[in-house]
Amino acid sequence: MTAAHDKPFTILYFGVIDPNFSRNKVYGDGLRQNGVNVVNCVDTSTGLRKYWNLYKKHRDYKGKYDAMIVGFPGFIIVPFARLIATAPVYFDALCSFYETQIISRDAYKGNIFRIPYVRIIDWLATRLADKILVETEQQKKYFIGSLGVNPAKLIVVYTGVDDSIFHTAPDAEKSAAFTVLFRGRITREAGAAYVLRAAKILENTGVKFLIIGFGWAEAMNEFKAVMNELKPANVEYISKQLPFNELIPRMLSCHVSLGQFENNERLKRTIPHKAFESMAMKLPYVTSRMAGVSEVFKDGETCLMVNPADPEDLAAKIETLKNSPVLAEKIAQNAFWLYQQRFTPQKIVQPILDAVCNPTPH
Repeated sequence: MTAAHDKPFTILYFGVIDPNFSRNKVYGDGLRQNGVNVVNCVDTSTGLRKYWNLYKKHRDYKGKYDAMIVGFPGFIIVPFARLIATAPVYFDALCSFYETQIISRDAYKGNIFRIPYVRIIDWLATRLADKILVETEQQKKYFIGSLGVNPAKLIVVYTGVDDSIFHTAPDAEKSAAFTVLFRGRITREAGAAYVLRAAKILENTGVKFLIIGFGWAEAMNEFKAVMNELKPANVEYISKQLPFNELIPRMLSCHVSLGQFENNERLKRTIPHKAFESMAMKLPYVTSRMAGVSEVFKDGETCLMVNPADPEDLAAKIETLKNSPVLAEKIAQNAFWLYQQRFTPQKIVQPILDAVCNPTPH
């Protein structure tokens, strides 16, 4: 890949991770498509055993790779990776540990030590990694401003999509009724309750909603409470995780794909996986007007944006697409073209390639 290398660069994916989890899979595929040799050194054991297993597995790769990527999620593994790595350590953070554990999940609710613990994990991971991969420019600003990370260590790599699974299908059959899809984990920032309220507004307009998702207790309790309160007759809810051979046809049968809608701090910095899935599948995308998503999407051109936490605006934008098939087609086509130009796995990993092949000191 450079004159200094007479063989392909080798990147070691490392951690207590699933290499087939979306972000890890997309980056691995993209790197391989660019001629990089990607090997996995992973373990899914619990407790201290995972460190011993990773240490033993890593011995087979010592000195044989050009960079180590601690895959997602990897916050607690970075210090261990730093101890045994024989090449620069790239930490695929996506976002901060604080955001995943406190803002999105409140996983340590009731524990007075939860925030100091999470902050320490963030501090160690960001100080010990040579480079840190984050999901958006807004996330980069957060790491600099709130976590005090050296800007030179941060690399923005958008999440992308596994295009072996999520892709267009010209012969896909659309539902007879105009159908709106909300798919994904039901979290605080997802705003699934606003989707239900928009569905209720559109209950008698011929618009159907397909909701496929499940999530953590607090967000799910709110979602179920609103569902029981409103009882929208135009909503089909699937609470289980569908296999891809069932999921993809259901997604392709829909006319619109929905993003996230809560007025939430985390949402200002993220672009969810389903945004890229929608692009790749030519589904018109509707989501909240936020800085993170605005790095990629343009309102009225590659998506429609709505006011956060505003079911009336969401319902109005859905009706606009229902009544304007030309606009819906334009948005879908523009987003698909943008995906092909910038966000396929092969293209999305370019910032990683630039950093590994042309390293600069931090």
